[in-house]
Amino acid sequence: MKISTASVPIFLFVVIYLSQLSAQNQPSHYIWQQVSGNWSVISDNKESYLRESRGMVFHFDYSPLINLNSLISMNEIPSFTMLTHTFSLNAPASDATFMTFFAASDYRQFYGVQFSGNESSITTVSLVQSDIKDTTLPRQAKGNFTITTLSSQNVSLAYGRTYTLSITIQKKHITVLVDNTQVLSHTLDEEPEGGKIGFAAKHCIPIIDNLIVSKDNTIIFSDDFSKESIRKIVLQGRKLTPEEVKQEKEKQKKQKN
Repeated sequence: MKISTASVPIFLFVVIYLSQLSAQNQPSHYIWQQVSGNWSVISDNKESYLRESRGMVFHFDYSPLINLNSLISMNEIPSFTMLTHTFSLNAPASDATFMTFFAASDYRQFYGVQFSGNESSITTVSLVQSDIKDTTLPRQAKGNFTITTLSSQNVSLAYGRTYTLSITIQKKHITVLVDNTQVLSHTLDEEPEGGKIGFAAKHCIPIIDNLIVSKDNTIIFSDDFSKESIRKIVLQGRKLTPEEVKQEKEKQKKQKN
């Protein structure tokens, strides 16, 4: 998320700047970037899995992923023919949502398979597309994205139960299966390209495991979440001195010119 320094306090600018430095200094073996929420790899002697434990979301509204609790791959994944993983949703609220997204070129442009539910069960599975609303606006403009539901189907899935989600792509055609049973099928206007993949949720605690992305039966990306693999930005900051404030303002003025 890019924030215009001209419209935020100098203190916030230093927090963002230092947080980026903190992230850059972390080990390079991380393959996921936490966008928002509280994602962690949970491991014990019996099993390991990915979990988001905050549940509650904050609507900063710079992108749909910021508005949810989201995790995105740090590298782009080539175009694939199948993406599969297990998932369960726990501690739901009335508008619980969980999404596996793919072909993401940024935080606003992607496809996603989204599960929605009430307090009792998961009631809907949808194929959604997120895109930029107005390409002439700067990246930090709020609400500059649109989410379109391409296809939707009623389902009845229980909370707290583990399911296997499979997304298959054959050229323009996408098929969604839950426990090897087809729940959704849709043909896009164009064939999706490669891009980043990830997960997003709100008002529930998702548990995810055994992620495999393959192309024509060849695995191109996988994660069993047996090792720590999430890069998290650690916010740090301090209040600037009057002289530093003056210097930052002069620097911003030069950038404008």
